[in-house]
Amino acid sequence: MDNTEEKVSGVSHDTYIALMNSITNMEDRLSRSDLINLFLNIVILLFVVLLISSLVHKVDYYLTYIDLALIFSCLMIGMSIDAHWVASAMRAQLKLKLRYFQARSMERMFNNTGEYIFSDESVFFDPNFRQLKSPDNKESLQYPTAGLARMDGFIGSAKPRYFSWMLPCLFIAIYWFIFFVVLTKV
Repeated sequence: MDNTEEKVSGVSHDTYIALMNSITNMEDRLSRSDLINLFLNIVILLFVVLLISSLVHKVDYYLTYIDLALIFSCLMIGMSIDAHWVASAMRAQLKLKLRYFQARSMERMFNNTGEYIFSDESVFFDPNFRQLKSPDNKESLQYPTAGLARMDGFIGSAKPRYFSWMLPCLFIAIYWFIFFVVLTKV
């Protein structure tokens, strides 16, 4: 009986470690894809701005159909990248949400009080506590409890998912603005 219990416990700990590695890999992949999409958007935006500025500095300032097609094509490619960015980020974040749920469930199954990594974060969100101390009292952690930087405030709760939503929306707004500016100049 004890052998079976040790085997289940060993498998659970191995599964938990594999789950933690999976969460770390997914978060790294999400941040890398955000940076790649950001880089692609910046390249396209710079190309469009340089193209428009070179066309404006022409002597006669006449936009041909080829110029318009190139500008609108670049804008459409940029918006397509943003749509893919949001869709892939949503999919990755849903998978992360599932993995966090599984990790919290496994932590409760282990029942080691005070050692929860994901499920024992309620202390950070209680504004009555301003400082946490390690169990051996050799280290302490202070965190803001008021203003935007508090743990449940805008900055304190910033996650990569906000980055994955705000930047594509910003780029789409910029692309639409460029579209309407070019459209009014025709």
